[in-house]
Amino acid sequence: MKNHIFFLVFICPLLLFAFSSFNGKDKRIGGTQLNGDGCVCHTVEQSLNVKVWVTGSDTLIAGQTGLYKMFLTGGPAIAGGYNVAGRFGTMNAVDSLTVWDYRAPNELTQAFPLLFPSTSDTIFWEFGYTASDSSSTDTIYSTGLSVNYDGIPSEIDEWAYGSKFPVTVIQNAIPVELISFDVSVNEGKVDLRWQTASELNNYGFEIQKLEVRSQKSEWEKIGFVKGSGSSSFANSYTFLDYPDYNSILKYRLKQIDYNGGFKFSNIVDVSINNPIHFSLEQNYPNPFNPTTKIRYSVPSSETQSSASSQHVLLKVYDVQGNEISTLVNEKKEPGHYQIEFNGMNLTSGIYFYKLQIAENSIVRKMVLLR
Repeated sequence: MKNHIFFLVFICPLLLFAFSSFNGKDKRIGGTQLNGDGCVCHTVEQSLNVKVWVTGSDTLIAGQTGLYKMFLTGGPAIAGGYNVAGRFGTMNAVDSLTVWDYRAPNELTQAFPLLFPSTSDTIFWEFGYTASDSSSTDTIYSTGLSVNYDGIPSEIDEWAYGSKFPVTVIQNAIPVELISFDVSVNEGKVDLRWQTASELNNYGFEIQKLEVRSQKSEWEKIGFVKGSGSSSFANSYTFLDYPDYNSILKYRLKQIDYNGGFKFSNIVDVSINNPIHFSLEQNYPNPFNPTTKIRYSVPSSETQSSASSQHVLLKVYDVQGNEISTLVNEKKEPGHYQIEFNGMNLTSGIYFYKLQIAENSIVRKMVLLR
């Protein structure tokens, strides 16, 4: 019986009467700032102890529906209720936790009180918002009520408005306008660069690679670069790939929207040829803990045919010059190589790695930081 009484009087939009102690007779009982004056039947003034906020996309195409959440925390935090409204767009209930507010065609409220797991937790409701059919700037209004769940509205309960959440509605457009996608090779590194003229709901770019000479026939995801969301300005992006061996490669971008939609870019081709120069790159990452990658290049022998192999020696030393590990000690064909060094059993400090091919040698410093 107590729960039934509470259901009738819990949230302001469901109250059909005023209490004798209610001193806000000039207030519109219940609702958001758009359609009411908050939960004034519990207490006239909103509380600084209650926090309410909305999350979701701030840009939609005309007629597009976005999924949003309203969060509530603070106050007595035994149970909670909510109201959300949009001025021009259409609000949508997406589950059984939400119903229409009977007084307003564009406002939603809770179907029943939602319990807090604990008084320090945050609860939320999901709802849909469909943008109007024309370009505009709309606002999503929100109100949250935190109660002690005793079935009687009182000043013990606390409520607050959420910050007004603006939504920009634009006409149907290309989600992401890609104006360039280029590739270059430098000492075995593949440098991918691309630029967009504008973006709409752009979650990001998945970088994909296909090795033409390998047995693989499917594109491989090799990385992800976060997009700029919605932007009317040009944005530039870069990504570095480190192929393990000489090959012919194809690259493409998979642009992904926040709603899960995606589109592929054009394909760019690149060939990784034999290196001309002997090189040892800086390890990455550096500092590292406990593993790092070391890349080096083996050029063609000056005294033998271009396809000849050479003996390669790659070792790691401590600051006293003591040998710690031999990473490579064998003949290698001309090409670009990468090897992983694991310092799991070493203490933090400075270490050196030395590459020697024939009479040539290079030493670089790396830092193990635990």
